[in-house]
Amino acid sequence: MLLFIIIFNLVITGINCYLVLQLWKLYDFLKKITSDLIELEQQMNELLAEVPDLILEGQQQTVQVRQFYQKFLIQLGTAQKIFKRLKLVWKVWYRLGNVFL
Repeated sequence: MLLFIIIFNLVITGINCYLVLQLWKLYDFLKKITSDLIELEQQMNELLAEVPDLILEGQQQTVQVRQFYQKFLIQLGTAQKIFKRLKLVWKVWYRLGNVFL
């Protein structure tokens, strides 16, 4: 009977030692994951710290492009008017040339 109790206690001790080793591995694994996640968070913070400046710069460039486009449309309209008038002058000149010749 005493031998049974000693063997049973040894088995329980063996199981407990196995569980301790598994928990120790789990602890190391969780510690590594925590370290990796902290490093990832720091990198993300560094990356995202620049985002507001980039967004502001993009907005400013968009405003500049819109202003340039508006000026371009005005210049295009002026050029179209000039070409229409030149075409009209050409037609009149051509007809007058045909009338007098």
